[in-house]
Amino acid sequence: MEVIRTLTALVFSERCPYCNDPVEPCEIACPACYDKLQRKHLAIKGGARGFRCVSSFVYDGKVRRMVLRLKYHDRIQYIPQITGILADDIIGAYGEKAFDLITAVPMHSRDLKKRGYNQSELLAKSLGKSLGIPYHDTILKVKRTKKQHKLKYQERKTNLNGAFALIDKDLIRDKSVLIIDDIVTSGYTLGKCCKALSKGKPKLICCATIANAQHKYPESSVI
Repeated sequence: MEVIRTLTALVFSERCPYCNDPVEPCEIACPACYDKLQRKHLAIKGGARGFRCVSSFVYDGKVRRMVLRLKYHDRIQYIPQITGILADDIIGAYGEKAFDLITAVPMHSRDLKKRGYNQSELLAKSLGKSLGIPYHDTILKVKRTKKQHKLKYQERKTNLNGAFALIDKDLIRDKSVLIIDDIVTSGYTLGKCCKALSKGKPKLICCATIANAQHKYPESSVI
């Protein structure tokens, strides 16, 4: 991975995910942003509708801009730069070798076709390689829903009803599963995914995200 990124940087200079300035190959951020991130970084241990969740950053400022670039502006080259920080937080929160498999919050097929990629899946696959955990698709989004971030809090509660379905019960039975998303806000998306996973009777389900926006809905962070 590092060799590929270095070679790519010879043609396309790498950018800081947080301010978009050029950075040296394999740097996770420019010096100015890295200093700010180090001072702001404190792993956030919260919940997603009853399931444990760890996040690396509060969703604001430079982190918010990074997530939006990643999510809506094809900046998937940021994935390896983000992975290292979140991987350390996952180990710190859950321990090493805590999970049998890693998975991601899925997108509806029409939305995936429109965007061209699922940033949460790409992040989960990168984390899986870093942590030594195999990646598997475990759930499908079977119902196209409104965007959660565009809804009021009360609307978020019902928007995702019936949206997710488990692919293979046997794959996760008695397994410890880590599910990845980019942001946790009200916790309903991850919570609904975890409920779908629960039908396969896994031993454990935990969550991890890049950023945490639960300060918008303080009651949502209670486990």
